[in-house]
Amino acid sequence: MKNKDIREKGAAMIIVVLFFIILSTTLLIGISAPISNQIKGTNEFLTSKSSYSIADSQAENAMYRFNKGKTDAPTDLTLLGATASAVLTDVGGNKSLVVEGSKSIFDRYIKAIFRTGDGIAFNYGLQLGNGGLVMDGSSHVNGNVYANGDILGVQGGPGWYNTYISGSAIAATAANPTLSLSVSTTTQALTAFPFGQTNANQDAAQSFVAGTTTAISQINLYIKKTGSPANVTVKIVNDNSGVPGSTITSGTLNASTVTTSYAYVPTLMSSAVTLTSGATYWLVIDNSSNNASNYYSLVTYTNVYPSGATKQGRLGNSFSDLSPTTQDFDFSVWVGGEAGSITNVGVGTSGIGDAWANTVTNTTVTGSLYCQSGSGNNKACDTSRSDPVSVAYPVSDANIAEWEADATAGGSTSTITIAGTATRSLGPIKINGNLTVTSSGNLNITGPIYVTGNVVIDGNSDIAVDSSLSNSSAVITADGSISISTSGSITGAGSQSYLVFNSDKTCTTTSNCTSNPSITVSGDAGAIILNALYGGVKLTGSANVKAIVAKQLYMDGNTSVTYESGLADVNFTSGPSGAWTKQSWKEVLGW
Repeated sequence: MKNKDIREKGAAMIIVVLFFIILSTTLLIGISAPISNQIKGTNEFLTSKSSYSIADSQAENAMYRFNKGKTDAPTDLTLLGATASAVLTDVGGNKSLVVEGSKSIFDRYIKAIFRTGDGIAFNYGLQLGNGGLVMDGSSHVNGNVYANGDILGVQGGPGWYNTYISGSAIAATAANPTLSLSVSTTTQALTAFPFGQTNANQDAAQSFVAGTTTAISQINLYIKKTGSPANVTVKIVNDNSGVPGSTITSGTLNASTVTTSYAYVPTLMSSAVTLTSGATYWLVIDNSSNNASNYYSLVTYTNVYPSGATKQGRLGNSFSDLSPTTQDFDFSVWVGGEAGSITNVGVGTSGIGDAWANTVTNTTVTGSLYCQSGSGNNKACDTSRSDPVSVAYPVSDANIAEWEADATAGGSTSTITIAGTATRSLGPIKINGNLTVTSSGNLNITGPIYVTGNVVIDGNSDIAVDSSLSNSSAVITADGSISISTSGSITGAGSQSYLVFNSDKTCTTTSNCTSNPSITVSGDAGAIILNALYGGVKLTGSANVKAIVAKQLYMDGNTSVTYESGLADVNFTSGPSGAWTKQSWKEVLGW
């Protein structure tokens, strides 16, 4: 009996142990399965995340390559078992990039659209300052001319002209304005005032008191940008009990003329509205929207203009005071100007092409003739339009300073002479001295070039923008004069690529600009743009260029300017509009 009890108890114990083992195993399986699934899910998530991360990195790598002058898709990128492959497509002037990131069985896709910043718009074959345009010989312009001064040609005989402009000719009034008010100081450190980031600071406003009863022409702002903000409208607004009221005139501040460093940038008013001496007005910089990554910054000083006040907000909604309230922006107001005239020029072809100035004499116009007075023309003056006003140059001092800074960042060297069929690649670089390309020398431009002396290009020399720059344009800027008389070629790196020659040399009077020009060109120069904001340009012989921006232009012989449509948006590898930026960036389901 005793043995039987022992056997029964042993059997019971075995059953209990087996039950415990079964129960424990079931419990462990029940617990471990979710844990295993969780671990598996986490691993899959991390693997998928790795696929996404490497795709994202490849897209960033592509944008970096674009900004370094590369135009093709990046090669495959591999990291920690993940691989990213990219397919690049050109869409107009943009680049569309689709990247596949792969690791194990997981594929993730990113699509990015890249664009360059807004290009500098050369909207006219010629855009000139108060020195205007002097046309001699049988010179002509194939395109439009906008001069903040006079346009003077040569009449060959009754009813025909040696000199002509195939498009429209406009000679502005309000050129060469007078400084009325300047608010600035050299005794205080500047304080940055960023605006355009939020609703609360979308617009910036500064009040001022008019010093004379004169038409306002221009506002200069000490300004910089962050990112790629859009153009803004600079408005002159009536005072409404201490806040901005209704707009009386305005002008557009082009984003391309503002750089990432503070500089004075002008905005010219679209209509010459007379201000009343002693009256208070508001200068309002009106953004159409706000963006935390793309915005402008002004400079403020403390109590340098007791007659004014500063505010931030939104025009048409509400404004609030800056803190402290004693701050003033750095700005200047320009008023008045001279009336422009057109004389002895044939204007337009096939019924297209207007002449527009305060006074027009001895001119034949195929389009419309807008003037307040005139004589010897083929048409009577249409006085329905008020005088045209000056327009801002497409290039600013800030742009030029940025070109020069970008060139200097590439290193420096002394005077360079390229001659005797030698070929040399340059840029970005600063040349402390002169740059001469002569006797069949060849210059290949790989970036901006800044010359502290003079630039001379003659003989049978060839100048080319390097093919690696694709459709981007390049710049040679000089403190001294530029002389181009080569019988060789000057070519861009694509259908919309040009070489810009900029001279910082100045001239004072009209005769001084002609006798001592900043830039002289003879011969068919090719795909070039000439820029001399404070100097004269002289075209002689059979010179032909694409566009000119200058204080004054003198054309002689059979010279011509032939405008191309690509000049409406010129992009550069450095300085203004240089960087490729993200237009869109998102994950997609596949190729």
